[in-house]
Amino acid sequence: MAWRDEMRPGSFRGVPFYIEGSDQSGGRRSILDEFPLRDLPSTQDMGRKARQYVLDMYVIGADYMAARDKLIEALEGAGPGTLMHPYRGELQVITYGEYRVVESTREGGLARITQTFAEAGEEPRPDGSPVPGVEVNARADLVQQEAVEEFAQDWNVADYASFVGEEAVTMLQEATAWVYQAGGVMGGGAQLSGLYNRLTGSLAQLILAPGNLAASLLGLVRGLGSGTDPISALKAQMSLFNLGSRPKVPVPQGYSTPGRMQVANNQQAVYRLIERAAAVEASRLATGRPVTPDGQVAPGVVFESRDDAVQVRDQLVIELDRLQLAARPERYRSLAALCAAVVADMNRRSASLAPLAEYQLLDTQPALLIAHRLYGDASRASDIIARNKIKHPGFVPGGQVLEVLKNA
Repeated sequence: MAWRDEMRPGSFRGVPFYIEGSDQSGGRRSILDEFPLRDLPSTQDMGRKARQYVLDMYVIGADYMAARDKLIEALEGAGPGTLMHPYRGELQVITYGEYRVVESTREGGLARITQTFAEAGEEPRPDGSPVPGVEVNARADLVQQEAVEEFAQDWNVADYASFVGEEAVTMLQEATAWVYQAGGVMGGGAQLSGLYNRLTGSLAQLILAPGNLAASLLGLVRGLGSGTDPISALKAQMSLFNLGSRPKVPVPQGYSTPGRMQVANNQQAVYRLIERAAAVEASRLATGRPVTPDGQVAPGVVFESRDDAVQVRDQLVIELDRLQLAARPERYRSLAALCAAVVADMNRRSASLAPLAEYQLLDTQPALLIAHRLYGDASRASDIIARNKIKHPGFVPGGQVLEVLKNA
């Protein structure tokens, strides 16, 4: 692949720029000691130096002044930011030192800007164990906030012909039906039915208010946990993963009217919002801090085994990875942070759980006896019965392999 094909569009904090050249510096932080009457010195390696990047950027065009001002505002912003380095890819950096802007009448319509960036590194963290689920909840809130903002930007029916609004209502009826069916299959309660009926009964008004429509859709997805146990709620949320892959209006190819294109854009916006909402709420459930439709923290999933927790973690990571790949560059970071928080939280949870093991049952026995032999506690027969879907607990057929908790 040619080097030009591997270059990425440059941007800082989402503000684009062109690049003329770049320098990178780094190395080791070494101390050289020289002593009297000794020919050989002594050195101390104090670690790697912070990498620094000097970028010679420029903005160009008839409206270059607006682009220049946006880039200057980004450079003057506080704290770390995301630099999309054309040669190095995505970096978390801080602006280091002053920037320089060069403009001239000889090069009208062009502003050259030079800035040094340094890698941001990690923030110092206090000692002590993190509160389970808190980091995931914070990251989930940001993903949800950005999902609503993106939906409000993409959704539009007011500026188009009436058929765009009519098709929007039809499409929303179909999309919300998928959500309601997911809750119904898993035992969704009256609260979910109320949310669904209020939403579908107000579609004609909600399509004209994107913010309210997005909030209603989020509430419906969050309502999947109403009236059911956390495990069933988690399964309902996960059933909405990759919902957008189900049949929908195709994006027009070749020439198409603006209205038809907006119909497709609206549909993509709805399914994208529902998918992110489902991933967010499933992450909350799996890490023990789900939020009810009225904003209260509810009980989360309690995993019985390490294998159960790892399986759910892997499913969440697959979906969050898929959402990251499909996300716009400015939305990728929050999804990646949520994924990392989920993995860290669930790894801590699973470490303290018992793994699964196989138990060869030689002859027919009651589940109570099996539990007593394995755990010294006959009351734990219910776990064996549920885990292996035993129909007759008093007569568990011999010759089969049971799935049981190891060292529990």
